[in-house]
Amino acid sequence: MNDPVEVWRLPEQEFKAGRRAFGWTVGPGGELVVLVVSEEQLSNAYGWVRLDLPCDAELVTVTPEGEWRMLLRGVTVHPDHLALLPGGRTLVACAGADELADGWERNAVVHGPDGLPARELTLGHDIQALVTDRDGRIWTAYGDEGVYGDHPASQTGLHGMDAAGRTVWSPGRGELPGHPLEGLAAATEGRAVWLAWYPDTKGSFLTRVDPSGGPSSSLPLPVREPVGFAVGGDRAVFLDHRSGLLWAERVGDGWKELRRAPLGLPGELDRQRAYGRNGVLWFRSGNGWYRVAA
Repeated sequence: MNDPVEVWRLPEQEFKAGRRAFGWTVGPGGELVVLVVSEEQLSNAYGWVRLDLPCDAELVTVTPEGEWRMLLRGVTVHPDHLALLPGGRTLVACAGADELADGWERNAVVHGPDGLPARELTLGHDIQALVTDRDGRIWTAYGDEGVYGDHPASQTGLHGMDAAGRTVWSPGRGELPGHPLEGLAAATEGRAVWLAWYPDTKGSFLTRVDPSGGPSSSLPLPVREPVGFAVGGDRAVFLDHRSGLLWAERVGDGWKELRRAPLGLPGELDRQRAYGRNGVLWFRSGNGWYRVAA
């Protein structure tokens, strides 16, 4: 079991020049993507830092082959969530959506490989976790405002859509060990998708969905509310904002703890986002991004 390795850091000269890393994601192929904006584009309202829209923003993509940048033009929805889609496309999604007189607000925009807006989508209300898979499907887990709201996709708690926003999966009656109340995090492993959530009763769960068909399967979580996690075969790593990292091995219908370790990294941990891709967990602390294997 490896310790966290730093993958990228916002250059100090950029930070001193007023540049800020606002949003980020990890693509299905392990591409780290960070949304960088000017401090002048940010405002603080009631303790929440918001991006002033519409605006242009810079996408920094980091892979083992190198780093490159692209201008994301005409961003019109707040980038609570970022995700990569096939063909060099980028999905920008706002966590919330309002119901308007003519239907639900389009709270997501797909930008083409040229950085320009190409398509608008409605992805539901109160998105707590969002991840895309290598085939371009969009997987979401919602919060209680969405579950008890009026948007049909959000009411199921967990949801899968194609890149056009059409449903490809939602849990059937009795398929889950409870009704989801709060989505926590998401990860992919090959073609499979894992969604972490807790129900309106007790416990918290990890649900595996295979897009090729068949029922989902669920396991109890060894961490009540993980910031993120990664699964690779029978091994997994979970990030808890209180205690740090937990490595575990799947045994039957549960987990056997293998090791715990505090983070001990500079900066404040991003408690909102972490991504698991094929057994590797990616997370942010301060102005640094890290990866650690299950």
